Amino acid sequence: MLRTFSNSLQHRRRQAELMDNPELQKSLHDQALAGLRRINRWSRTGAAVWTGIRDLLKSDSAGQPLTILDLACGSGDMALWLARRLQQFNCRFLIHGVDISSTAVAAATQQAATAAIDGLSFHQCDVLQDAFPLPRYDVVMNSLFLHHLEAPEVVRVLQRMATAAGKRVVIDDLRRTRLGYFLAWTGCRLLSRSPIVHFDGPVSVEGAFSDTEILQLARQAGLSSARLQHHWPQRFLLTWQSDGTTADA
Repeated sequence: MLRTFSNSLQHRRRQAELMDNPELQKSLHDQALAGLRRINRWSRTGAAVWTGIRDLLKSDSAGQPLTILDLACGSGDMALWLARRLQQFNCRFLIHGVDISSTAVAAATQQAATAAIDGLSFHQCDVLQDAFPLPRYDVVMNSLFLHHLEAPEVVRVLQRMATAAGKRVVIDDLRRTRLGYFLAWTGCRLLSRSPIVHFDGPVSVEGAFSDTEILQLARQAGLSSARLQHHWPQRFLLTWQSDGTTADA
């Protein structure tokens, strides 16, 4: 039953998601990662994130590689998508994906090896406290991650992202709306057989932030000039320039 019609989404309702359980059986975790990969393709998440970084290709006058850090990268779908896209533009790049889950990092590393893409690697890392592979990147990003966190943790992550971002912070995540809940409930069942995905999808929307909430957290973290845009399917793209100007998406 679609709980959205009986429970209000006016207030955030943060619940533990099954994918966040470190004791989750590997076969179930792998099945869920495969389901999320399919959902990401359907959602065109990569294309949305691309709008947040594509103009940086024009500013690469010194011929240096574009460096990107993808936080909570999961099985590496977004990092791999960006690597392939950058290859199409003949842009040199160095992309690091980090995740707290060894299962996710192993899956991402396997994907990268199969694709045989240079300049793409994955590392296990707790983004709340561990050092990043490099201290500074042109772009620090995450996708579908912040809704897993409590508000103080979001502020902490945003602060760490801003410190590590030489040029831009890019964040893509869910919006807490009735339509978003409906799309998550139906889409997760149509696009995946994973019971983990079936449960976590709608729960993720209940734990997502409203526009006002995420912008307030961004201000608390010092990202007062952050820009917020909406895109299909009920997602937001938040971008922030390290020089305080507004990014052209």
